[in-house]
Amino acid sequence: MDFSASEIIGILDRVGLVAFAFSGVEVGARRRLDVFGLLVMGVVTATGGGVMRDVILGRLPLVLDKPDYLLWAAGGSVLGIVLLWRRRTVPRVLLAIADSAGLGAFAAAGALAALGAGLAVPGVILLAVLTATGGGIIRDLMADRVPLVLRSEVNATAAALGGLCLWLAEPVSTGGAALLAVGVTALVRVAGLAFDLHLPHPGRDEGHQGRLL
Repeated sequence: MDFSASEIIGILDRVGLVAFAFSGVEVGARRRLDVFGLLVMGVVTATGGGVMRDVILGRLPLVLDKPDYLLWAAGGSVLGIVLLWRRRTVPRVLLAIADSAGLGAFAAAGALAALGAGLAVPGVILLAVLTATGGGIIRDLMADRVPLVLRSEVNATAAALGGLCLWLAEPVSTGGAALLAVGVTALVRVAGLAFDLHLPHPGRDEGHQGRLL
């Protein structure tokens, strides 16, 4: 049975909220923020991209319209803080998988929201990228560093490919297209981490390492 677009968006958004909250807390901890600062970093990272998406679409942000969205973001942040407090470390591999899954979830949610608004393929791709990377950009600006997506990560490329795949597959099955977008985005993100792939840096010697994305 095929799910409706709104149901899939809701599920994917919640997955991304928790994964990105962990990411925000992790960056905040490296900046030696206090508990409140860590909570803010987690919540802003988790919700920033979705808020940008909803503002562009001219609708009330889902984090305000659906109270549980904020609870998912805050809950993920609190869990991350508790793990830090108890000096429990989550394996880097698991963090990378969670981050990749969250990226894919947000990219698919952004693309589905764009399709629901009747946007053409450029708008679908743009909202996929913005939803997936907006929170991370805000996180990095709050941490006083150049956003990783602008200098080393393949997140934007991964989200764009995921959004394109969703646009292509959506006429066949909305649910299948969403899962395809999540999978493609996550796999490109994992490959970027595993093989150190990113866009070229003009004027900088890349040595013998290939930079493909």
